[in-house]
Amino acid sequence: MSEPTRPGDGEQLWDMTLAQFRDACAERALPGCGAVAAVTADFGLALVVKALRVSEGRAPRAARGELLRSAQALLGRPGAFADDDVAAFQDYLNAEGREAQQSAARQACAVPLATAHACSQALAIAEAAWPEVVESVRCDVKAGALLIYAAIESVLLNVEADLDGLDDPSARAGLAEVGEKLQSEAHARLRRMHA
Repeated sequence: MSEPTRPGDGEQLWDMTLAQFRDACAERALPGCGAVAAVTADFGLALVVKALRVSEGRAPRAARGELLRSAQALLGRPGAFADDDVAAFQDYLNAEGREAQQSAARQACAVPLATAHACSQALAIAEAAWPEVVESVRCDVKAGALLIYAAIESVLLNVEADLDGLDDPSARAGLAEVGEKLQSEAHARLRRMHA
């Protein structure tokens, strides 16, 4: 991969080709699992958007049309955290001094939690879309939901790993609680879709 497309040096991940992104993940420290999860969630949401759009094209319904608009409005938000994840991890690696390290550690937890929150919104849309789409595209909704769910699980692994970098036990406990809540909601949504 050429230097101009190296993430972390001002290059936006979404400006890379898929092959460049894949190679960057395989060859470099950045992007890591948080960025990959964010991109994966956005692709999962895109599948849900497609299923809603196809279903609306066949037989428009007000409730489904509103759900489609909500999904389209959210599309891009989970993926936008990919570059933030790269920046947060780079800042964490470059932090010098205790205060800078603590600030970087807080950001290293905040970005994946924000990603998980956006993914949670996407998974809620996938759950709502499941009974609303035509049978022929239900597989897209289910696959999209699984990708979004995997993204939530993946970014929460980042939070779990980065919590140890925080000195404040109450901050660690609070962030862990937020992560556990997001994980629990994601489990429940996926279970309801499989019921």
